[in-house]
Amino acid sequence: MRFVVPGFGRPHLAIIATLCAAGLVLYLQHRAITALQAQTAVILRQISEQTADDIAHHVRRTLDGPVFDTLTAVNHPDLREGRLDLVAKQYRDGLDTYPHVERFFVWNEQTETQAPGEALFYARDGGFGRDPGMGKAVMELARKYAPEQHIYIVAEGIGPQRRHQVFLRLFWTDARRVDYFAVLGFLVDPVMLRERLFTSLSNANLDDLLQRRGGDVPLELQITDDKGDVVYGPQEAHPLSAEVSFPMQIYPADDIGSRLSGALEARPWTIRVSATTPGTGVPSISHEYWPTVLSVLLMLFAVWRTVQANRRAADLARMQADFIAHVSHQLKTPLSLLSAATETLSMDRIRSPEKFSQYLATIRGEVARLSALVQRILEFSRLQQPRNYEFEVLDLGPLVRETVDAFEQSLSARQFTFEVEQDRVTPYVRADSAAVEQALANLLDNAVKYSGQARHVLVRIRTSGADAIIEVVDHGPGISDIDRRHIFEKFYRGAGASLHRQGFGLGLPIVQELVHAHRGRVEVESAVGHGSTFRIVLPAYAPIHELPNPATLTPREEAVR
Repeated sequence: MRFVVPGFGRPHLAIIATLCAAGLVLYLQHRAITALQAQTAVILRQISEQTADDIAHHVRRTLDGPVFDTLTAVNHPDLREGRLDLVAKQYRDGLDTYPHVERFFVWNEQTETQAPGEALFYARDGGFGRDPGMGKAVMELARKYAPEQHIYIVAEGIGPQRRHQVFLRLFWTDARRVDYFAVLGFLVDPVMLRERLFTSLSNANLDDLLQRRGGDVPLELQITDDKGDVVYGPQEAHPLSAEVSFPMQIYPADDIGSRLSGALEARPWTIRVSATTPGTGVPSISHEYWPTVLSVLLMLFAVWRTVQANRRAADLARMQADFIAHVSHQLKTPLSLLSAATETLSMDRIRSPEKFSQYLATIRGEVARLSALVQRILEFSRLQQPRNYEFEVLDLGPLVRETVDAFEQSLSARQFTFEVEQDRVTPYVRADSAAVEQALANLLDNAVKYSGQARHVLVRIRTSGADAIIEVVDHGPGISDIDRRHIFEKFYRGAGASLHRQGFGLGLPIVQELVHAHRGRVEVESAVGHGSTFRIVLPAYAPIHELPNPATLTPREEAVR
């Protein structure tokens, strides 16, 4: 016997099943979006923390700049010769660069004849001028602390209004530091510092940094002083924010503390970087516009988006886990060896000088290995920051040969041979020599790492049309088609990397970043079992000159060719 519900047939069941499935998918999608938003919040907080750290370093460099750059740029011979024109040039540049400095000052025998007992001041309107009250206060400060025989002096509450902070550098006549023949320094008005410093920095650098780091998510900067008062930015910080404390001092206390007389109280100011996150919620859809077809399409679309989001999250988690595991593995072995060696040496178990030298060699080798690993990570980290390239016209041939020679010398114990071939035309490029050397060194390191038993690496220098080309050819196991599509991705390590655990999968991404900064490209040709050829292609800089006739080459140049 069958029971039939009137008006309730298979189409209704299909619709209900579809609606239920669509509702379930929407619920799952809602959970996935909530999880993704939580992950986004974590990422934004990390971005905010890194940005706050970068801003703190930038502010610290700005506050330390007048000491490290302006005052140290003037040397003893120029001061002895009375070259106030050179001092004025450095002061003019310093005032343009450091907005928190009110004025620079100078005293020497030449100024003493113009204003006895006073320092002369260089202000933003240009030229040296007198300020008798402040000038005498500065020189009284120099005379007060001179018996301590330090190079630097700092004080606050100086001048007629007793509100200025003053930094002095004394130039002594000889190593005994009995008499000084010149005094340089600068004044900072704390009130002007609060008003100008962060506004100027924001217009010059910080706004671009916040926009670049935040991308589509706006980042806000707030600066508060040691009393919690807002110096710069919005009065209220967003809940999702990161903060960094830094000492508001006008000099590098940690670097010059042993050479400094006087001190300023280190008042802790705070940098806060805030980010906003998108809203959450399930869209409200009217039942009048909920046809079956739309429900099915929405279900399929939701499933697709959920799968994509989960896949991206899984890929990111896997990549982070692999990277952390690999870093731990790379660091564990040298640290274990260092620990064992140092423990053995500390317990005085080594009696033989040969054994002692062997242990020292082990320690030096493992320290060098750790330094190389950390250097590779730092190289990649620096590429994520703005880099100022010093472009100049370079003869590519000598640059490549010098880089190969230096690399070969560092590997002399590993019995690798390097051959450099060059066309009869030598290409010129407009490039940063350090960046090109770094990119080529990374390719050479990869060639050595994956050469296997074939300990020969060929480097070619040639031109093709308007391109200057550097090729690095190894005779290793080669790269599969699958790996070749991913080798320039960060942290990616192909199948052949399992036999070579020295790297982090950062070498080729670093090469690509450097070459792209020169409007060039990186190409690779490889086949499994037949080695690999990596090619750096850069725009050639006309004109391209002929190489000398072989008869005129030195034996060294002929051997390189």
